[in-house]
Amino acid sequence: MAHGDTTDAAAARLAELHNHFREYQATGPQQGHATTVSAPAPMRLDILDHITASVREVAEHTLHANPDAGPFPERVQDAYAWMHSNLAAADEADQLRADAIEYRQYLEHCLEQRDNAAVRKEVRQLACPKCGCWGLMWSLEMGRVICSNSECVDRDGFSTTLSLARFAHARAVTRQKVRQARAT
Repeated sequence: MAHGDTTDAAAARLAELHNHFREYQATGPQQGHATTVSAPAPMRLDILDHITASVREVAEHTLHANPDAGPFPERVQDAYAWMHSNLAAADEADQLRADAIEYRQYLEHCLEQRDNAAVRKEVRQLACPKCGCWGLMWSLEMGRVICSNSECVDRDGFSTTLSLARFAHARAVTRQKVRQARAT
């Protein structure tokens, strides 16, 4: 199962979030503001919640697929390598779900860091799972992937859109099909 580049990218993004973006960031000049009664949080709590949810999802999936998985790593960025090492003997469906989780979380980490260009670049590298055209675009306003093919619409006539989870699953399935084709 080839996952090195995505694992490294997702782990690097998670490590960067964990190490740097948790720190409380001032949003502008502080003059003229009323003093607070309590000190601000020492980190950005929304980033901490994102990291916690990401790591929890990886751990829950791994333990569901392999109840005998070893102890969880101490560093959060090692969570993806831990997941893949503990799912090496798991069935194909669990490995496919792990790939989809990891890739979706990579895109979510990019968005948490406000790196929309990375998400747009990733979205352009996959054909639409519904029509097969290479016209996928990322819509920051909608928070969804949109197919630009005017023929690719839903039953109400709106452009086909995909959540990050569906997009990540489509990518994992496509990569699985490529691996199977190369193996024969």
